[in-house]
Amino acid sequence: MIERRTGVFAAFVVLLREGFEASLLVAIVLAYLTRIGRWKERRQVWFGVGAALVVSIVLGGVLFATARELSGPAEKLFEACALLLAVGFLTYMVLWMRRESRTISGSIRREVDSAVKRGSGFALALLVFVMVLREGVETGLFVFGISRASTPLQTAIGATAGVLAAVALGYAVYALGKSINLGAFFRYTGAFIIVVAAGLLAQGIVNLQLAGLVPAFLYPLWDVSEMPVLGATGGLGQFLGILVGWDPRPDLLEFCAWFLYLLIVGYLFFRPQTTQEVGQTPRSARAAEQGA
Repeated sequence: MIERRTGVFAAFVVLLREGFEASLLVAIVLAYLTRIGRWKERRQVWFGVGAALVVSIVLGGVLFATARELSGPAEKLFEACALLLAVGFLTYMVLWMRRESRTISGSIRREVDSAVKRGSGFALALLVFVMVLREGVETGLFVFGISRASTPLQTAIGATAGVLAAVALGYAVYALGKSINLGAFFRYTGAFIIVVAAGLLAQGIVNLQLAGLVPAFLYPLWDVSEMPVLGATGGLGQFLGILVGWDPRPDLLEFCAWFLYLLIVGYLFFRPQTTQEVGQTPRSARAAEQGA
């Protein structure tokens, strides 16, 4: 029961975060087009959203289908590459959103203005397509990684609930004018994703070792696999395995990769932002938002 709840919860939070990012970006575009009286261009936005969703689903299907067709070292190598790619995408996006969250609305409005002034519906659709596709590909990779430590049903339930919640939040921002503390939302969900991504990194290292490409060092660094609580079949061990990539029998390389990732990325994520990182002072940022 603990394992089931953990798998669902991990998928829910990931899809809530990634889905809300996509919904928020689309909501900003739609709200701005409405504000400047360009109602007809909203159709191009939905074209871009639809195309991005189709491509994302196809790429996700190819990813899972390819994994099912492989076996032995080739399967482990493929899974390792997918996991490491997911970690790279997620790390970049979490840190990017941390840096851009204050000014992202103004940046998107300027890009929309540029597309509208050129009179290019394709440029507007392409802008939305790229934004949504980026989130879709990232989500597909992350769900693939989570599904390695959970069951397809658990992942599907959590992912579906997360997407529905994300769409509801995005709609609230666009249509109802609800004020959501975006800084707190992205901070807490970002911290959770960093912890899960560290576990995916550790799993990627293990798969490289199983594929015979990376040697194991000091294996096992510890061995609690037979313990009733922290072992592979223990309730807490399963919970931590899905949530943070806990391994009851790790080697030194796996543990160091997990620990250093949390240490380095956690520091980059939680350290105070400087004015130079933000790109402008809070006062000038507000002025830019009002003038956009």
